[in-house]
Amino acid sequence: MFFVAILIVQKLHDVSQSFKNERPTNTISVSGMGKVSAIPDLASVNIGVLSQGTTASDVKNKNNEAVNKVVAFIKAQGIADKDIKTADLSLQPQYDYSSGGSQPKITGYQQTQTVMVKVHNVNKDNAILDKILDGAVNNGANQIYGVNFSVEDPSGLQNQAKKMAIDDAKSKAQELAKQAGLTLGKVVSISEAGGGYPGPIMYGSPMSAGFGGGGDMKSVAPDIQGGSQEITETMNITYEVK
Repeated sequence: MFFVAILIVQKLHDVSQSFKNERPTNTISVSGMGKVSAIPDLASVNIGVLSQGTTASDVKNKNNEAVNKVVAFIKAQGIADKDIKTADLSLQPQYDYSSGGSQPKITGYQQTQTVMVKVHNVNKDNAILDKILDGAVNNGANQIYGVNFSVEDPSGLQNQAKKMAIDDAKSKAQELAKQAGLTLGKVVSISEAGGGYPGPIMYGSPMSAGFGGGGDMKSVAPDIQGGSQEITETMNITYEVK
């Protein structure tokens, strides 16, 4: 039994030495970066209604009616149910602290309701986005929070940037090996150093159309531009050199 244990330990040692001998002793490590520019194809915007009144029930009903009208308009523009989501709903009393007493007086109520809307393919045509922003206000919305632009599926662009990063690293390694009088060999190791995909870009600040909704004045449609975003990837590669 003791003899068998010695053989096992010896075998493990031999395997370990074999792996050590297989790993090249002369290597060079480089980092490469790839960058891809993309036009955002997804826009997200929060559209809300703020209502005020003397009783909670009246404010709730008034607010819900206004929001339902806004949502109906948005759906009429071809926006799917899955792309419309309630983002915020709050009903709060309004207080008067001027009396100087220990208990402030409730003077009314305020309800805010916000829906988040996603608009796809804005890189091809953003006319529908402009129409939604304009029409929402005309249909009762009085709060619009800045439009966020992003790339809906960045995986393909990220892979493209990684390939560019690998090519960049190889080019650097070849130049370094040449300058040192060496020959570049096989890849020993490769790893990702992280990417630089940006988060959604917000355009514009929160806007309010007044507590009365659209009223008699019709809003002017904005000309929203999504711009471009850069996706970057960095790769670390170690090469054998001879």
